[in-house]
Amino acid sequence: MEIHLGRYFVLGVVILYMTGFYLALKSIFESRTPQGSMAWILSLVCIPFISIPVYLLCGKKKIDNYDLVELDLVEIRSHVETFIAHFRKKKSFDQRQKLLIENKSEFITSNSIKLLIDGEETFSEMIKAIKQARNFILLQMYIFRTDHIGKVIIDSLIERAKNGIKIYILYERIGIKMSKDILSEMKRSGINLGEFSPIRFNKLQYNFRNHRKQLIVDGEFGFFGGINIGDDYLGKYPEIGYWRDSNIKIQGPVLGLAQVEFIKDWKFSQSAAIDTNVNVCSTMGNSNVLLFSTSPVEDRPLNLLQHIELINIAKKRIWIANPYVIPPQGILDALYISGLKGMDVRLIIPQNNDNELVALAMDVHMEHLFHSGVRIYKYTPGMMHQKVMLIDDNLAIIGTSNLDFRSMFINFENSIITDDQKFILDLEFSLRKDIDSSEEITLNYFNSLSKFRRIQSHLINTLAPIL
Repeated sequence: MEIHLGRYFVLGVVILYMTGFYLALKSIFESRTPQGSMAWILSLVCIPFISIPVYLLCGKKKIDNYDLVELDLVEIRSHVETFIAHFRKKKSFDQRQKLLIENKSEFITSNSIKLLIDGEETFSEMIKAIKQARNFILLQMYIFRTDHIGKVIIDSLIERAKNGIKIYILYERIGIKMSKDILSEMKRSGINLGEFSPIRFNKLQYNFRNHRKQLIVDGEFGFFGGINIGDDYLGKYPEIGYWRDSNIKIQGPVLGLAQVEFIKDWKFSQSAAIDTNVNVCSTMGNSNVLLFSTSPVEDRPLNLLQHIELINIAKKRIWIANPYVIPPQGILDALYISGLKGMDVRLIIPQNNDNELVALAMDVHMEHLFHSGVRIYKYTPGMMHQKVMLIDDNLAIIGTSNLDFRSMFINFENSIITDDQKFILDLEFSLRKDIDSSEEITLNYFNSLSKFRRIQSHLINTLAPIL
């Protein structure tokens, strides 16, 4: 009997290692980077009993079936595209347009935009728009807390739903901070709730997350940026600190494209259509706006390519505020080169990061960037959570993307890009205030790092693709 069981055990081990070897070969074609491919090969061959289930859940490069939803949106997208055709920017936008067209994104004219400099201003404007809703509300959030501001927004949404406004809320399973009672109350009021879950066991997928944050009201008001819903953006969590972030308010025809992207996410996650018509506004202002939405469905990492190209087109200035800076090598190389050229390259990061592992890994990159001429500022009043960029005096970018592997390869993200001069000046003024509230890193900072801290940083940095 012992010999019989022993044979089955040996057979099981052989099958396990053969499976690991097969998946290791498969990972060569599916991994996002050579480093990732090597990591999977070593782990799948050496410790298959651990790495096989992890690979099956997290190793896929692309999400399945998302692109198929586009077939169900042909009529809606055609309607929007036809309406905004004469709002498309006629002239080529230098070299910037070429890459962006890869994602079927173009600058749309005749919009009105406004920089919302913090959580207080953003929530005030969002609540005002919600209370003015006449037809529909589309809300998508990565984190939604039911603290004070969360309840205020929920109460406003419930009131609108009871008055016949069609409301769709798409939230991320990992980020939702609501009790079942509150969710039930929202459903009873007529609000349509949809969960975008990264866990899709039928597809062996776990790792893909929808990191987009947007609110669209009647197709007339749109809000985009890094701000989630919670009191931390109002500084009401002492243990967390004040979360410094910015959003953008948009009115105009570009919101037609934003509605289509929301409907696509809803259809993919809920397998159901939205019962409301897309409303495309006509001329609202003079601002050119580009909505750049990316997801783990493209053959090329368009979010990564976009960031590299935006850095490469700069001639004088690159200002970046971002909380998690452990990017793929392409972004680092672009920043290194810009710094070595003597450009005004500035990076604003948190003094106290909410993710200690990321903070450790960032030290490695900060030192290299510092020695290339990049000026680095650590924001001291709280958690710097902005995801914004200023390129020369020509472009401003505000969105949801962190400068890390997850945002570049794995997450669903969106960014707003504009050449509006007033917006650029407003964002510059806002960033200068952030710099004034920050401590600039000097050579003494890196010289004072202990050997143990350096070892920690380099070890954690090897995990950057999964942080």
